[in-house]
Amino acid sequence: MSSLKVIKSRIKSVGNTKKISQTMKLVSSAKYSRSQKELIQARKFGVCPKLLFDYTELQPNKSPNSQLFVAITSDRGLCGAINSGLSRVINRTIDKLNNEQKNLTKLICIGQKNYTILSRLYSDKIILVASEVGKKSLTFIDAGNIAQEIMKIMNIFEFSRTRIYYNKFINAATYKVDYLDLYDKKQINSAPKFPLYDGINDDTIDCWLEFSITTMIYWIIKESSTSEYAARMTSMENATKNASDMIKNLSLEYNRTRQAVITGELIEIISGASALK
Repeated sequence: MSSLKVIKSRIKSVGNTKKISQTMKLVSSAKYSRSQKELIQARKFGVCPKLLFDYTELQPNKSPNSQLFVAITSDRGLCGAINSGLSRVINRTIDKLNNEQKNLTKLICIGQKNYTILSRLYSDKIILVASEVGKKSLTFIDAGNIAQEIMKIMNIFEFSRTRIYYNKFINAATYKVDYLDLYDKKQINSAPKFPLYDGINDDTIDCWLEFSITTMIYWIIKESSTSEYAARMTSMENATKNASDMIKNLSLEYNRTRQAVITGELIEIISGASALK
């Protein structure tokens, strides 16, 4: 009887887990649907400054030999390998650098999960951590605040390269780690094709650069969050299926055990009745 109680308790526990995973799947599905619609508009909005960056043939600063990596992930887990996968890419990138580059490399973590992973190896390189960004729904103001902090750090250190790593959304079942390069005012002024735009003063460049970086950050955070919701929706769906299979197997085991107990009790009754005769 004790084994029956244990199995019954496990069925109840797995059933509660299944309810939680079902609820999380529904919540993630609703957030994913809304985020996907917002991403469609954000892509149109964010790709324009990137095209201009590409057209003007911006190049990394030749010196100093330093790099800034910005990692964008989620604040919460239960979304598969979406966070650890991006952190692995950054880790491999840093490993390929020479000793001088490694010493000068700095990290910015947007999202608590990548900070937790990267701080184990590069705690001395992390200079900024931002969490709960756009907790309800990311706004352009939120992206602007992040952009201002990144630009301050870029101006202080004058990195040779600033690169943002994020999860690019492809479809509900697929995403990939991608990156986007950012440039400072010095790099823009030295671009081969930028002098083609006559009559642009420093104030105009400052405003344009801040707006462009804010626009791109807004876009790629939308990419990252949409990928997160899709990955969590898939993970919770798989967890629900696994819980259902486990409940099915435990129920079968419970019925077999109960049948064995009943059969044993019947044998004892029959044996006792035979002994009385």
